Parts: sequence; structure tokens; C-alpha cells
Amino acid sequence: MISMNRMAFALVAALALPSVAHAGTPHDFSIYAIRLGGDPAQAKPYVDRFARHLEGVTGWPASSASGGFYVSRKEALAAIEQQKPGWAVVEPSLYLELRKSHQAVAIAQVKSKDLNTPQLMVVVKDPAWKSLDDLAGKRIWTQLADAGKYLSHVVLDGKGTAETRFVLKQVGAVTKGIRAVLRGEADATLLDPDQLTEAKKMEGGADLRAIYTSPALPGLLVIAFPQVLVDAEQKKLSRALLAMCQSPAGGPVCQEMRIQQFEAVSPSLLSSTEKRYEKP
Repeated sequence: MISMNRMAFALVAALALPSVAHAGTPHDFSIYAIRLGGDPAQAKPYVDRFARHLEGVTGWPASSASGGFYVSRKEALAAIEQQKPGWAVVEPSLYLELRKSHQAVAIAQVKSKDLNTPQLMVVVKDPAWKSLDDLAGKRIWTQLADAGKYLSHVVLDGKGTAETRFVLKQVGAVTKGIRAVLRGEADATLLDPDQLTEAKKMEGGADLRAIYTSPALPGLLVIAFPQVLVDAEQKKLSRALLAMCQSPAGGPVCQEMRIQQFEAVSPSLLSSTEKRYEKP
């Protein structure tokens, strides 16, 4: 059985704050990460350490940064619209959406073997399914059902709109998709290579196999909203994040967050992903 509770708690504890009902300041942030799930209500002490560290190294006023953590695209978008944070750490699917709607710019990326999904595979159990074409009209359970354009153009082969090509169902945890395939409630689910390895250890999981593997996918991205966080502050934040995980004070905070380090954005991977996403 896949055990993600410990890692999920660590991530949420590191990044989450209950959402607030007022508009944010330029230093406020939102987190949208789906790989591990979690409960944002438990995390205030840890996100405080994250925010206080950034305040200390950037020179931001004390208590001027606070954040919220979300595993739902709908909740993340609602928080961004309502609270108007200056920056965010988000899944690439949401960045590509906010790039157009909010002029979001990527200023760093997250290196993490626990939080990122380097590739996704379409996983089935029924031996009749050999390719994506065989799944036309079939049931696919995935964490990306609510990100149809990203699923269609970036993750899958771009041969059609995923919402009409398949019968999609949104799931909050990959284990739900796995169990649905094992029980015959779904025909396929989307997993990364590590998740498939763990799924094969579940009862009945030995028959699971991948019939499609996506191109390389970006990991979590740190993005800024230029209308709220001005260019000088973006650069200040980027410098602080890039140095954070190697510093004596920031290293333990990164470890709590399951982040190995913050890195400069990979232009080639991001550019190729943006081109696939925008392809008609």
C-alpha cells in the first residue's frame, strides 16, 4: 500500500496557512501542489518559519508575508483571485493558465524528488488496452481532469481534447485512481514512474502497466504576478530562494518542505512545454 501521509503532512506543514478573507500584500503567496495532498489547517508554525526566513533575508517588514496551501486547482484559483498574492509556488498546469490570465512570470523552479512529477504514464490493468486510441470513450481517473488543456496538449499526445476523447474523473489522490483501476471502476489512471512502482506492490497491482509515457514535464514553479510584486522585489525574492536551501538558516526549512533546492528556471523545458500547451 502506498504510504504518503508522512510526506504529505511534512509538505503541508511547511507551506500551508488557512486561507484569509482579505486581499494580500505583495509579499503574500499561494502554494498549489498536488502530488502528495494534505490538510492545510495543520501548518501555521511551519509556514511562519518559511515566511519569516524570507523576510529576514530580503529585508521585507516583519510579518508582511503569509501564505495558503491548496491541493485543488479551483481553491488555488479562488484564493489568487480573492487574496491577490504577489507570488506563488504552483504546478506547471496552473502556471500556464495564469501566464495568460494574470501575466504570471516564472522566476525559479523547485527541485524535489517528492513534490515533482517528471513524467506521467497512462496506466491500465485490462490486457485489452494497448494504446491511447484503445481508451477512446473510456474512463480515466486523474488529478489533472480539471486541467484539460494541459492534459491534452502537454501530458498526452495532443491528438484531441481529453475531455471529449475520454471520460475523465478528477481525483484528489493518486491512490484513488489506482484502486479504481484495480477494482474495474476506471479503465486507466495517470501515475509517475515512482507511483507505478509502488502501485505494483498493492494487491492485484502486478498486472498494472503503462501504455503511454509523456514527454518530460516541468516541476513546481515559483511565479510572480508583476501587477502586485514589482520587478525589483521579484529579483530580491528569486535571489533569496536560490540561496535558501544551502544556507544554515534556510536549509532546515527546505528540508521540512521536502525541497532539495530552488533553482533558476530551465528555459528549454519551459519553452517547449509552453509551445505544446499553446499549440492549436
